[in-house]
Amino acid sequence: MENEKKESGSLYLIPTPIVPYDPALWEPALLRAMISPAILDRLSRMTHFIVESEKSALRLLSRILPADRLNELVFMLLDEHSMSNDLSAPLAALKNGNDCALLSEAGMPCIADPGSALVAAAHAENLRVVPMGGESSLILALAGSGLNGQKFYSLGYLPVREQDLRKMLVAEGMKALSDGAARVFIETPYRNAKTFKACIESLPERLHFSFACALGTQNSLIKSMQVARWRNFLFEPPSQPAVFCFGLPAVLPQPQQHRGCKR
Repeated sequence: MENEKKESGSLYLIPTPIVPYDPALWEPALLRAMISPAILDRLSRMTHFIVESEKSALRLLSRILPADRLNELVFMLLDEHSMSNDLSAPLAALKNGNDCALLSEAGMPCIADPGSALVAAAHAENLRVVPMGGESSLILALAGSGLNGQKFYSLGYLPVREQDLRKMLVAEGMKALSDGAARVFIETPYRNAKTFKACIESLPERLHFSFACALGTQNSLIKSMQVARWRNFLFEPPSQPAVFCFGLPAVLPQPQQHRGCKR
């Protein structure tokens, strides 16, 4: 009698709170309130986690799971420095019947975040992939910008070199004027001021530019206005996780003017 084939596990894409770590804000009760019951339930049944940092993942999970569960957890690293052979361990775990959770450092996995290569590999192996709903700072920033939410592009991280950054901003700015699509990108907090200055000085003045930070917190900030106005607006961008957007503002069509018939 042939042995039955072992059922493969599922890859769950589990979003994490986008609120930056703070001992006061990350009190267990407050943290659990930020996470949906469905995700809390799923996490309570997981033992295998694919993470960018084991330390960050434990900081989150230790506030959600019972203490006696922590020694059972298996962590596999997948970050921006990972190579193709780093996919072997999570794929093997899935093929051996283990459900695995792909965790982001903040927000939704695979959206401006490592993990997409693992999802592609899982599909190639005919493994089940289950994204679970949660916050994404990119989507929150775009929604709060007043820009075109029907058509948009994520630019990821822009070039670090000043000359290359400004060159790309000019090129993408001209494209945004032409195609009407919003552009969304992120930056490391310590570069916020430099990137903000480059945007205001390099983008076409007709475009609208939006700066959003501290999303998901009670102190979230979103400022959006025409580039021409930004150039005369005194603003110091905070050194906090931020999302930048630019493009043409969303507008509704003007009502048609009907001429009345003269009698």
